[in-house]
Parts: sequence; C-alpha cells; structure tokens
Amino acid sequence: AGGRVRSSAQGMRASAVCCLVSLLALFHRANCAGVDLYEVLGVEDSATESEVKRAYRALSKRHHPDKGGDIKKFKELTAAYEILSDGEKRSLYDAGGMGAVEKGIGGRDMFGRQTGVQKGEPVDVTVRVPLEDMYRGGEVRAHVRRRVVCRGCKGGRRLDERCSSCGPSCPPERKTVPRRMGNMLVHQEVEVPSQERCKDEVKTLTAVIERGALEGSKISFERASEQTPGEIPGDVHVTLSTALHAVFKRNGRDLSMKLHITLKQALLGFSRTIRHLDAHEVVLSASNISTPHQVLTLRGEGMPVQGTPSEFGDLHVKLLVDFPAALTSAEAQFVADHFEPK
Repeated sequence: AGGRVRSSAQGMRASAVCCLVSLLALFHRANCAGVDLYEVLGVEDSATESEVKRAYRALSKRHHPDKGGDIKKFKELTAAYEILSDGEKRSLYDAGGMGAVEKGIGGRDMFGRQTGVQKGEPVDVTVRVPLEDMYRGGEVRAHVRRRVVCRGCKGGRRLDERCSSCGPSCPPERKTVPRRMGNMLVHQEVEVPSQERCKDEVKTLTAVIERGALEGSKISFERASEQTPGEIPGDVHVTLSTALHAVFKRNGRDLSMKLHITLKQALLGFSRTIRHLDAHEVVLSASNISTPHQVLTLRGEGMPVQGTPSEFGDLHVKLLVDFPAALTSAEAQFVADHFEPK
C-alpha cells in the first residue's frame, strides 16, 4: 500500500511538472506571436487582481471544453491567468515578457554576472502614527512618488489618453551581453535604449497597524517602488514612528504622564479622572501625603502587548506639586504656627 501511495504521489508531481512545462511553452508561443496576456483576458495592464480574476472566470466559463468551448482558447486563458494572478510572475512579465518569467528573479553568479531578471532597490519610508492608533490599532497611509513604466505606450502600441502624460522614453535598460576579448568570452553589462515610456505618479500605500505595534515596526509592500524597464520594482518598507502626544509618553509597553496637583491636594489627598487613549476613564487618587516627583503606578493601564492584546503594560504617573507663588501674611503666619519641624 505504501508503495502505491508513493507511486501515486510521484505521478502527481510528474504531472504537475509536465503541466508547468506545457504552460511555459504556451506562454512562450503566445509571446513570440505577439499575443499580449492582458489582451487574452480582455483587461488593461493596470487591472487589479480582482478584475483579472473576474475576467478569467467569465471567459473560462464561456470557453470551457465541457460546454462546447475551444480547448486551445481555454488553455490560453488559463495560461494567461496563471501569470497575471501571481504578483511576482506578473511583475516579471511586465518587466520582460515571457522570457523574464522563465528566468525568474535573478542575482549574480560567482563571477559577478547577472542572472535572471533584476529587482529594483528597496525604498524606506517613515510615517508618523498617532499614539492612539498604536494603542487601538488602525490604518496609516504612506505616499510614495515613483516612476511607472507604461506598457500601453511600448513601441507606439495602443496609444491612448493614459499615455498623454508619459515622457518620450524611459531610462535605458541594463543588459548583460557576451563580448569576445581575444580568445576569451566575457560578459559585460551595457545600457541599451528602451522602447518603453514612463510617467511619474504618487502611489498611496495603506498599512494596517496592529494593536500595541512597537516603535520602529516595519510593514513591507512588495514590488511597490519605482519601476525601471527590464527590472521588476523593488519593495517599499514603511517604518512606524510614534507621534508626540499631549499627555502620554510611550516607553515600550509602558506609558508615562505628568500630573499637576495643588499643595492642598499633596497634603490632604486627591482624586482625579483622566481620559485614556481609547477614551476609557482612569481614576488617579491618593489618600496620604504626596511628595514632589512621586510616581504612582497603575498596573495594566499601559500599552497593549503586540500579538497578545489581552495583556497590557503599566501607566506611570509622576506627580508635580504646584506650590503657590506667594503667601499672604496670614498664610505665612499659619504655616509658621502649625508646621514647626519636629
């Protein structure tokens, strides 16, 4: 039985590999024939993931072989969807067609030569986040100005209103080409003119903030930075930085604040109510004498712990006693009579 299971699993893997090879072959034929995968699905190259999925579902139902459709057309639709529904493959296709998809994301070999399709440099962005959002969780938006390669303008094809803001051409592409030097064949990186057109845009990235997110937390957006012909975009890393708050100061999972009290309250006690970051009320009180700069600690009134939102740090309250600027003669005499040192 175990042998039959292993044979079945091996057969499934072999079938999957054959299917992948067949799809790549179909992609290559479509690309060489000048077929655009976006046109296969009837969507723009700016289509969202949901728009690509919706188009594929509608067309695949219409052309499904079980419903009398053309099997070749159905396979072409499936092949196009396999690429355009995968973020990384789609970026590779946009950067260099099916040749780029087959090569994948590259790096450099042991001789320093480029392999595969190169990925652009990452971009780091820091955004200020209100302390309330770090406490409760929420969203923050980062705006990234970047260059976008306009595939609709490539080689003068499909010129439309979208291309009116595109420049005459994109920056040159960097490619590794073989060069013969005497009896040796070496690979050199050269720049070649690009047939693409580019435009600038401001992209808005929306990051979800967890409750209790730490200062300096990073949220990454894959392939969201500037585009260059022949490369896939790099990633954008958004760093969260806590904005200053009028009342509270953060220190890891703890919060601190300063509370001014009068001399009378310092001597006789006090009870004060403060509004927390999520608007719940916290009562601060003391029944004994409070000294200047004394710190009251309220357990569980600090920041929620990221990943364990039922746990909280502490709130530390430093008391600042506001002494009167001056005393009347009667007040001075009262202090002298009743506050003799013991």
